Amino acid sequence: MSVFNALSTAVSGINAQSTAFTNLSNNIANSQTVGYKANSTAFQDFVAGSMAGSSTSQDVSDSVSAVTVQHVSQQGTASASTDDLAMAISGSGLFDVSKETGQATSGTTQFENRQYYTRNGEFYENKAGYLVNTSGYYLDGYQVDPKTGALGTSLTQLNIANVAFRPTETTTLTLSAAVGTLPSSTSTGPYNQSYTTAPATTYDANGNASKVALTWAQSSTNPLVWNVSAYDADGTGKIASNDFQVTFDSNGALASVTGTSDGAPYNSSTLSGASVEPTITSTSANGISQNITLDLGTIGGTSGTTMAAATGTPSTPQASGLTLDTTPTPPTLTMAATTLGTKTGSQQTYMTTPTDVGGTPVSAAWTQTSAAPPTWTVQAVDPYDASGTSPVSSVPYSVVFNADGTTTVTDISNPASPTAVPGGLGALSATVNGTTYAMNLSGASLSATALSTDSTALTSDSVASGTYQGAEIQDDGSVMAVFDNGDTQLIGKVALTNFANLDGLNAVDGQAYTATASSGAARTGTVGENGTGSLSVGYVESSTTDLTSDLSALIVAQEAYSANTKVVTTADQLLQSTIAMKQ
Repeated sequence: MSVFNALSTAVSGINAQSTAFTNLSNNIANSQTVGYKANSTAFQDFVAGSMAGSSTSQDVSDSVSAVTVQHVSQQGTASASTDDLAMAISGSGLFDVSKETGQATSGTTQFENRQYYTRNGEFYENKAGYLVNTSGYYLDGYQVDPKTGALGTSLTQLNIANVAFRPTETTTLTLSAAVGTLPSSTSTGPYNQSYTTAPATTYDANGNASKVALTWAQSSTNPLVWNVSAYDADGTGKIASNDFQVTFDSNGALASVTGTSDGAPYNSSTLSGASVEPTITSTSANGISQNITLDLGTIGGTSGTTMAAATGTPSTPQASGLTLDTTPTPPTLTMAATTLGTKTGSQQTYMTTPTDVGGTPVSAAWTQTSAAPPTWTVQAVDPYDASGTSPVSSVPYSVVFNADGTTTVTDISNPASPTAVPGGLGALSATVNGTTYAMNLSGASLSATALSTDSTALTSDSVASGTYQGAEIQDDGSVMAVFDNGDTQLIGKVALTNFANLDGLNAVDGQAYTATASSGAARTGTVGENGTGSLSVGYVESSTTDLTSDLSALIVAQEAYSANTKVVTTADQLLQSTIAMKQ
């Protein structure tokens, strides 16, 4: 009976308009919600089929259904935020976010394995240092390894708490010293002055530390010519072979510099005021190589590297080399009285200046392994060999500096079975180019007080320390740590994701979405990749609700709802009239 069809159709119309009311009310309620995407309502009818016995197909509309249509791809306007870490996306990308489980293990926040996506960029730093938006989702991105400074390749929750400063890469070492005195007018030689700088700490691109020192040896025949070399001063890295000849004028100013470093020739200008900047190649213990400029001063300059007047005072040498004595059998390498470090220090190192042994440079490398009691290891090394096949070798010795002033020396070449060295530091050995040498290092000692060294002669341009002040985000998604020294360093990068069909995503609480078969697979990368768009930092994306349009639609829905109720009441009256016909 058509009246019954009309009645059921009207009821479906009421339900459909109720869905429209729900969507409109949700849009209006979220008109101020950051990143909210307004939904619309589409209606579709259902047809019952042809009337039986009719010669003409007369399909009867039996009901209507409402479908909620998402508009995730619709762009909202960007509005300024009071939060410096807020971000708005201009484009089709979404922020990758995570949701915590509510559980904690040893104070560590635990996260769901499921990946979420959102346009709500109102992020702030929570008490644990994570970037969290106002809906409680944690921002994901690519975090920098705090040890190596390398940017990760896997998504993780970005954390900006208590970021440690990574020393900046060393590019230049500057020498400011009087390496010796000019000869007097009556001096005829031979000349034997020498000078060694205190080690300067250098850092590679990942913040790994090494120490470099310069050793100067005066020509025995020409007092104005010096042989200069940079060497690794703590045994943790390597300096490629280098040898420079530095010539001073009669006033003690630089006149010229020639030489080679890592096979590359260097010839300075001889024009007054020209910079003298040879380079060396340093390789850290982590295998990272870098070129470092040696700034020795300028030609004819009175500052930087000079020679003191004959009656002046030169800079004090800060290290000495091993002394080679070929008389005994086997020949002996002896270390002069040397203070390696302090009794209370930790992680200390020391390297003697290179000594020429049959054309091969040899140094004694000391590295502290324990602070209580003070324990060091020592080996003979070639400080210029970076090949791993050094012609200089010795077993590693462990040296304990006892409280009574004695030392206990152990051969630790076999860690499982260390062997005591009866003669102590005076009875060690080394091999150089296949020849065995006795090695007497009994001159080594520790000081009870702080060492007094000239750490200002050779200085590095690296910035070694800084206090963390907070984080900032750049337009390319780089999350930067800001330090009190004015430096900024990368903490991580914001990740953005795009989908083939954004409107096919599944909406969940808090303006977030999950991927579906309809949306397609997530295409994740950094800002600008995969068509994700660009970032505006300090802004948020406003809700896409159009209040004017939705209020108008609300009136229409209200009238449609009322009309459907009128159909119900009219159908009821018709049915009552039909029933009354039989009475």
